[in-house]
Amino acid sequence: MKRYLILGGGMAALSAAKAIRKQDASGLIVLLTNEDALPYNRPALTKQLLSDLTAADLALETAAWYDAPGRDILVLTGRTVSAIDTAAKTVSLSDGLLFPYDKLVYALGARCFIPPFEGSDRANVIAVRTMADAERVRALSKTAKTAAVIGGGVLGLEAAWSLRQAGLDVTVIEFDKQIMSRQIDDEAAAHLTQVMGKHGVQLLTRASTAFVDDEGLHLTDGRLIPADIVLVSAGVRANAEIAAASGIQVDRKIIVDDHMATSAPDVYAAGDCAVCGFSYALWAEAAEMGRVAGVNAAGGEAAYKVVPRPLIFHGFETELFAIGDVGRNPDKTYQVEAKPGERIYSVDGKVVGAILVGDTSRALQVKKLVTANA
Repeated sequence: MKRYLILGGGMAALSAAKAIRKQDASGLIVLLTNEDALPYNRPALTKQLLSDLTAADLALETAAWYDAPGRDILVLTGRTVSAIDTAAKTVSLSDGLLFPYDKLVYALGARCFIPPFEGSDRANVIAVRTMADAERVRALSKTAKTAAVIGGGVLGLEAAWSLRQAGLDVTVIEFDKQIMSRQIDDEAAAHLTQVMGKHGVQLLTRASTAFVDDEGLHLTDGRLIPADIVLVSAGVRANAEIAAASGIQVDRKIIVDDHMATSAPDVYAAGDCAVCGFSYALWAEAAEMGRVAGVNAAGGEAAYKVVPRPLIFHGFETELFAIGDVGRNPDKTYQVEAKPGERIYSVDGKVVGAILVGDTSRALQVKKLVTANA
């Protein structure tokens, strides 16, 4: 009986476990996560930031699902990995336990990046990655009146909308010239900026944080932003240090091939901690990487293909869908087919990207147009 060990408790880890069991009906599958909860819907944290939802409410599968006859996936919560010995094929935990494996899937994900400004370690400065982070924000929001969100990406704007709906005065600080500068075009950014303002959320672009103190958040240009809560959404950093220490090839993220195989024998990696070509760090991408890792770990054959992944945003009583290349490459000549709330980008007659704003009912259709040429 083969022993499959999966490190991590996110979508990639669960997807790998499901794929392994589908491929191997009798192997031992053990999933180790450092959180005190079964794998849950992590992207929902910012969408439902100030709700009373628990990790159990957001669980991807129930406890009974893992224990069902014929599935038998053992999930051990509250377990922190400290080292991997790829020669001995063992994983050490911080509590001294040692787990042997025949096949290992490394899916430890990523952590939020907090810029090194003075005051970044204050109790009211939070980056939301886990349920515990969301619970900290909820506790602070009971008395807070103002909030600053550092970062104008999807997660930052979702959090800003949640905070605003709770009645806080919210300011979004974006270092770039516009929000979501890599994923959407100028027109879509202008639309979102307008609806944010309509709902009372201020956006400051080309702005960066100098420090945070009792007064609030201070910008490098001297402006002071009142902020009882400072929520940081400035990207993530891969949890790849343990892999690197074991000798696995890492360049910021764990390097994998299209089978999700690492440089170490019988070790696969998937999700936000791994990279195969270009990484979008999106939920669907993690799920597919995990599936491919699981299939191959169990002796099957699957290859990962980098395809355009959509950006989907719901907030400020509007919706946005964007996918592919939306005119951001200065070396390309784009043809743009524009309708109210819709822009289709083509290069040399081939559709390469699309944006829907307001009405996203055609999302599936435009996704097919873009991915057909990927």
